[in-house]
Amino acid sequence: MPKNKTMSDSNKNTCDPNSGCCSPKEVEDTSTENGIQRRDFLKAMGLATGGVLIGFPAFGMSNSKSDYTIPIDKGLSPEWHKSLYERGIAEVYKGKELAYIGMPIGGICTGTVYLGGDGKLWLWDIFNETKEGIVDKTYKNWQGKKEIKPRDGANYIFQVAPEYPFEQGFGIRILQNDTVWNKNLDFKGFEDISFKGQYPMAEISYRDAKLPVNIDLQSFSPFVPLNIDESSYPATIMRFTVTNTSDKKATVELSGWLENAVLNNSENNKDLKLVNTIEKVAGNTTLFCSANTNSEVLKKQSDFGNMALTLYNSGKKSKAEAGIKINSTVLFPENEQNTAEAVHGEQLVGVLSKTVKLKPGKSKVITYIVSWYFPNLVLPQNKNSKGENKGRLYGKRFANAAAVTTAIAKNYDYLYQKTVAWKNCFYDDATLPHWFLNRTFLNTSILATETSFLLEDGRFWGWEGIGCCSGTCTHVWHYAQALGRIFPELEKNLRERTDFAVIDTTSGGIDFRGSLANKYAADGQAGIVLRAYRDYLISENNAAFLEKNWDNIKLSLQYLINLDAEEGGVANGTIFGEQHNTLDAEWYGNVPVITSLYLAALAASVEMAIAIKDTKAEKEYATILEAGKINIEKLFNGEFFIQNEDPKHKKAIGIGSGCYIDQVFGQSWAHQLGLGRLYNKEMINKSLESLWKYNFVPDMGALRDSISPKHNGRPYALAGDAGLVMCTWPLGGKRDDWEKHWQFGYFNEVMTGFEHQLASHYIWEDKLDYGLSLVKAVHERYGATKRNPYNEIECSDHYSRAMASYGAFIAACGFTYNGPKGQLGFTPKVNPENFKAAFTAAEGWGSLQQTRTATSQTNSLKLAYGKLKIQQIEVGLVIGKTPNSLKMSFNDKPLKTSFKNSENKIIVAFEPIEIKENEEIKVTIGL
Repeated sequence: MPKNKTMSDSNKNTCDPNSGCCSPKEVEDTSTENGIQRRDFLKAMGLATGGVLIGFPAFGMSNSKSDYTIPIDKGLSPEWHKSLYERGIAEVYKGKELAYIGMPIGGICTGTVYLGGDGKLWLWDIFNETKEGIVDKTYKNWQGKKEIKPRDGANYIFQVAPEYPFEQGFGIRILQNDTVWNKNLDFKGFEDISFKGQYPMAEISYRDAKLPVNIDLQSFSPFVPLNIDESSYPATIMRFTVTNTSDKKATVELSGWLENAVLNNSENNKDLKLVNTIEKVAGNTTLFCSANTNSEVLKKQSDFGNMALTLYNSGKKSKAEAGIKINSTVLFPENEQNTAEAVHGEQLVGVLSKTVKLKPGKSKVITYIVSWYFPNLVLPQNKNSKGENKGRLYGKRFANAAAVTTAIAKNYDYLYQKTVAWKNCFYDDATLPHWFLNRTFLNTSILATETSFLLEDGRFWGWEGIGCCSGTCTHVWHYAQALGRIFPELEKNLRERTDFAVIDTTSGGIDFRGSLANKYAADGQAGIVLRAYRDYLISENNAAFLEKNWDNIKLSLQYLINLDAEEGGVANGTIFGEQHNTLDAEWYGNVPVITSLYLAALAASVEMAIAIKDTKAEKEYATILEAGKINIEKLFNGEFFIQNEDPKHKKAIGIGSGCYIDQVFGQSWAHQLGLGRLYNKEMINKSLESLWKYNFVPDMGALRDSISPKHNGRPYALAGDAGLVMCTWPLGGKRDDWEKHWQFGYFNEVMTGFEHQLASHYIWEDKLDYGLSLVKAVHERYGATKRNPYNEIECSDHYSRAMASYGAFIAACGFTYNGPKGQLGFTPKVNPENFKAAFTAAEGWGSLQQTRTATSQTNSLKLAYGKLKIQQIEVGLVIGKTPNSLKMSFNDKPLKTSFKNSENKIIVAFEPIEIKENEEIKVTIGL
């Protein structure tokens, strides 16, 4: 057990909410090991250790080559293009690809527990330690940069080796005739291991030709989209299947062990006694690891709590030992022992096991549940915070870790079935490319890291990235499309308990860090309005949400309207004044990204005003919107949209005449919400073409080498990595004095959240080659041979903006939904002839399917969870095709319908119906 650990406060010293949080400041070198146990996993994989780069530029290299120009011809091969669209096979990692894998595998908002490539749990960031990144280290003098912190991409450059802060693992003992095999179920016990990760579930196989059995592991935490409680257990399930592959009987004992980790991050304390007990409840056996102390101070420490290891359905052939002497790397109970104690600082490990007999060809399942309970969380807040930013909600739901496993065990079959059902819907039954499904959904695991929290009082709260930039920042989190689709109640939680709780009731301005910034952000403000409209869309009852929140939504938009009217006195659909934004600076003048988001917010508000019958607001917003549609065209230079700078703020940084990645972001948001075309289609499409032409870089190493280390930004892409850079000035106009601003480096970076947003827009606009290539570029940057595929990094690890990737999935499906109106649409963009994909709605989820022949098209919807109220379906048709007949069925029974054509789409209306689990509706169109 590591002791005398120094808690890192580097993020507290450097996060400045008023500056945007990422401003560069001096910090101490935090690269000490802090007592963490490091195993030799990387050595076993044949890789270097100690933070050495694998196949990248040499440490300390800072040569600059100023003659590099981003090529117009990207040099992408025909094989690359082909791979974008092929279904392929599920990605399976083996050998050296296993080394850096860390898939978040706990419940959402309960801490960070990684599943390693070898199936061993690691990291264990569950003790409420405030630190920046999964590992808080600063590296000095890298490629001419003074220092690299986690927010700067330290854990992107230097891969994090698996860390095991306490003893925990699983092992197997096999007896056949007179031969006995004892094996760790990790890299120590097996060389032939494969890992298939399809978040929220991973499958690991262990193979050894000398053994008479195969072992397969399914690891997951219950994950049921739309259901927060069923998806936020502080626990991980390890479901082992053992199969006898020989022609003789075999006896197998599978064990699991756990060290008592109470006060794991604290110095040894004689006032605390570690206690392990064995409990048997409802056919399950639990090792409960707790502690006794009379010290109220110790009880309030962040790492005070308890853990449990439960053998589910343990049966008669199980054994348990509360305290075992560690004399081997693989542990099995030696003596039946129900209690064990140790002084804090001594190692106390308990072990459970179950024995099964296997006939040739037969399999049996042995399941363990690992749970934790450390509710003493404290997060940043100030006097203006609404509520106390402390405590974990699971601390109110459960009495302790044993209660967590009891709750899971009680509903295990249901939780397992629904988790598998979602995995099947999203991955196995779908037709989209496996790589694309992985990349667009795996970032949802950010919710299962220390980026995301459910507080004791029920509020949702998030960093931008782990331990960096506090307060569920509006100008970052509004990119995160996954949250509002997979767990819409968490988004509504943010509206009602954070954004609208801190709104300035006079101006409508909303502190973009939930009271911690003392500032408003124009892009984040528009994002709040757009997210509120999505909250409405993903509701089963329009009155409940809109009637409760309409006044605050209007007030939020009014802030932007007032900002619009500052120049000239009348709102004209363009904003000119101070616009703080996600690049942590105040921009002035007409900024295309801010204006486009403003127009999208106006369009969304028009729809909400119509829904709630606020005709005055509807007319006002529609008038401003129409003016803005015309005025934004003045920012188009023939190739892309540029900034009309304010001459009164010549010293301020901006994009000027640059080609900026988010320039038409508002239209991207409009597509996500089914708002249709916001403004000039031709101009928008030319801008998208220009972004690919001028900003997509096949090798970021060459670009970075051409720019001085002072200005080439944070290294979120290195030599050999492709990406789309934030801003370029292909037609000139970049001002040299911008380089004096620390934010200038942002323009030369690639950041996945922005790329995912743009990729989704490309897909919506049928520019599939660009959109899929951009997502694939990110996917390959995070290839397993390079770094952890499950940790997209921007300003620290597991960066929330990366959840924009789900927007690319929505776009590929051409999916639209309006719950209150009972409307659902899908116009598949990728492989529409034979398409199947998952969808989520307000109260249920399932699969959408489309097939086409020369004379017909069939669209169907089948529900796998919950219910769906619906009365209208809209589907796309082959361009130029006109329907000559239509039949619709509900559970194979004819349904009376009416339909109409609309721009290569068909809209089918019918009497309202409620679809339940395993029920299906089908539309067959004759062409």
